Amino acid sequence: PVPEITKDAVKANIEARIQSFGMCTPNREVLDTRAFVGFGASELLSFGIHDGILDAAVIACDGAGTVIATTPALVQGIGGRMSGLVKTSPYPEVIDRIEKNGGFVLDHKSARMDQAAGMVLAYEKGLKKIAV
Repeated sequence: PVPEITKDAVKANIEARIQSFGMCTPNREVLDTRAFVGFGASELLSFGIHDGILDAAVIACDGAGTVIATTPALVQGIGGRMSGLVKTSPYPEVIDRIEKNGGFVLDHKSARMDQAAGMVLAYEKGLKKIAV
């Protein structure tokens, strides 16, 4: 968390995330099983997949854009440490890690974020119980 939103505080927070898990770099980690907060969105989505309530979650990931995550570790690895994302660029290394771990990336070329198109792709992949 950033206690006071100043240029230096935000810069320090982002630099710490880059060092910690490669945020916004080709080295971005995409798997994690830790709960970062008690009732965060990624924790609830991970639980839903773990318990079979959900088949997948359509989420956004830096370096990949719209992702269909089908495992709790992928949901938590992508969403557990990200506060928000408006736009990103594709990193083939990140996309490969996501797909090797059960995820699907909507757009390899542009890493666009389009949750509605992500939902369509999830259905095309045979998933039925999907959270966005």
